[in-house]
Amino acid sequence: MIIQQTGSTIDYDGLMQTHLYRVFAERDAEKRRVAIREIYAETVTVLEPDAEATGYDGVDHVVNAILSKAPLSFVFGTFGPAVGHHGIGRMRWHFGPAEGPPVVSGTDVVEIVDGKITKLSVFLDPMPA
Repeated sequence: MIIQQTGSTIDYDGLMQTHLYRVFAERDAEKRRVAIREIYAETVTVLEPDAEATGYDGVDHVVNAILSKAPLSFVFGTFGPAVGHHGIGRMRWHFGPAEGPPVVSGTDVVEIVDGKITKLSVFLDPMPA
C-alpha cells in the first residue's frame, strides 16, 4: 500500500473558528459580509437540516435568519478544536445564553479548496427533553 502525503497544509481549527466567530456569531452585517468573502468560496453551498443556500448572499441570509431570532445574550462556543484531513474539517459547537446551558449544539462539516470553505454541512444534535 502506498500512502501519498498532500503538499498543502490547512489550518482546520483556525479556519473553522474564524468561520464560527467572524460569520455566524457576528451581529454587525457589514463586518460579517467582509468575513464571508474572505472565508468562503464565491460558490459556497450551505446545507442545514431545513435549509439550503448558495453563494455569499446565501451564507449571509442563513446567518441573519439565526441571529435575528436569537436574544442578544446568546453566544457561540466550541467543544474543543476543529479537526480535519484531506480538505474536510469538522467542529463541534454550541449556542445559547452566555450564562447558562446551550439551547442548541451541533457539528459543522466543511469542504475546503484553496484555503476557502466551498461547502458547509450543519448537523444539529438532538436536545434532551
